[in-house]
Parts: sequence; structure tokens; C-alpha cells
Amino acid sequence: MERDLLAKLLVNLTRSHDGVLSQAELIKGFESVLSTLEDAVNDAPKAPEFLGRIFGKMIVENVMSLKEIGRLIGEGGEEARQLVEIGLGGDVIGSTLGMIKRERGESVLNEIRGSSCLRLEDFRPSHPNRSRILETFL
Repeated sequence: MERDLLAKLLVNLTRSHDGVLSQAELIKGFESVLSTLEDAVNDAPKAPEFLGRIFGKMIVENVMSLKEIGRLIGEGGEEARQLVEIGLGGDVIGSTLGMIKRERGESVLNEIRGSSCLRLEDFRPSHPNRSRILETFL
């Protein structure tokens, strides 16, 4: 419940008329979270799923696009593409897509995916350890 409230808070702060949280600040915050995600998984194994749900909320509320979220995940980690290579990127994007599908349905998910021009295959790690969450959308 707290994660859902956090997502709502971020949406409201970004959309506020006072400009409390700018798009650039939101992106910078997510970049920071993604850069430490590998370490966070040690203490919170479901962190990629939780982050994906927050990203999904950002997308369905039109605060950020799937294309922008994909770029952040693709570049995420201590080094560029590190999250994808270790499989966490696929878990995050898969959870994001799952949240969109649950909240808005498959037709809206397909519309969002189509307009993003995002290639989900790009989030598969090169080694055999693949994200089971992502695989359901491929």
C-alpha cells in the first residue's frame, strides 16, 4: 500500500501547479534509484518489481512515457546497461508492463507499447539468465 501511495505522491508532485517536482528532477531521482538497484536487491529482493509498479503508474498517469522509462532502465546501473546484463532491467520493465496491463488492460498496454517503439528484446541479458517477468511479454 505504501508503494502505491509513493507512486501517487510522485505523480501529484510532478503534476502540481506549483511545480514542486520537475520532470528533470523526477528523472534524476529515478536514475539515482536505478544506479543502486543491484545493491538494493540484496536487502529487498522484490525491489525491481516494486520499482516497475511505480514506473507503470508514472506511465498510466502520463507523467513519463514508456520510451523514457525504457531509456532509464537501459542505461541503468553503476555502468550503462549493467541492469540489463544482470537481468534486473528485464524484471523492472516486465513489472512495469504487468502493472499497466492490470490497471488499464491489454489493449491500452498494446497501444502504449506500440507508440513507444521500445524493443523488449533489448532488455534481455546476453547470458542465459533471463527475466521470467519480461518473458511473458515477448
